[in-house]
Amino acid sequence: MEINVAEAATNRSYEDFEPYCKWLTQEGQTILEIHLRGFKKEQLKVETDNWGTLKIYGERPANATNNKSCRFQKEIKISIGSDTNTIRAKFSHGLLFIAMPKEAVRELFIYGAETRKRTNAIKVAIAVVFVVALGTYIARRVYNDENIKLIS
Repeated sequence: MEINVAEAATNRSYEDFEPYCKWLTQEGQTILEIHLRGFKKEQLKVETDNWGTLKIYGERPANATNNKSCRFQKEIKISIGSDTNTIRAKFSHGLLFIAMPKEAVRELFIYGAETRKRTNAIKVAIAVVFVVALGTYIARRVYNDENIKLIS
């Protein structure tokens, strides 16, 4: 008796389940721990998309005697501040660990000689603007005073 592969695939039934998940926070990263007893590494898929979503899939046979499979699917929004290019997954002893390192906070100002030079340049620029504004104000006052004397 021959079994048609396409027919066998259509007769497959699925048991969807929600795996136990735990969030851990360590220095500089967030780790998602997912309990997946009975799964093999080849039966799992972890990916990110361009919209900041982490997608986790898994499917395995429920038992060898029938066409029933266990499967799950999770979609998680990656938190702001996580570096999506360095997300890593590791599967060991029925546990899937997904590490999401946080981006390094960049310092906006570096205090020292360079900052002092910039600060001095800004002070000079503000002084120049002030002097020009003051000169314009005085010139307008003098011009208006002269026009008032000429009319009288």
